[in-house]
Amino acid sequence: MAISTRKASLQSMEAEIESLLRSLESLKEDSTEESRKTLKALKANAETALSHSRSLISDAYEEVKVKTKETGIATRDYAQEHPWAAAGVAVGALGLIAAYLMCNRSN
Repeated sequence: MAISTRKASLQSMEAEIESLLRSLESLKEDSTEESRKTLKALKANAETALSHSRSLISDAYEEVKVKTKETGIATRDYAQEHPWAAAGVAVGALGLIAAYLMCNRSN
C-alpha cells in the first residue's frame, strides 16, 4: 500500500516538474525583471520538487532492500528446515531451464 502511495506521489511530482519546465521555457523568451524573479521562484520550486522526489525514491529503495534481505533470510531458513523440498525445487528449476534451452535450440 505504501509503495503505491509513493508511486502516485512520484508521478505527481514528475508532472509538477514537467509543468515547471514548460513554464520556465515560456519565461525564457521574456527578459523583463518581473519574469526573472518568477524564473528564480520556479527554479527554486523545481529544485524542491526534485529533492522531494529523490527522498521518496531513496525511501522506496531502502524498503525494497530490507524486504529483499528478509526474503533471503526466510528462504535460507526454509531450505535448512526442509532440505529435501528445497532440493526438489532446485532440480525442478534446472529441468525447466534445460527444457527451455532445448526448445530454443530446436527453433
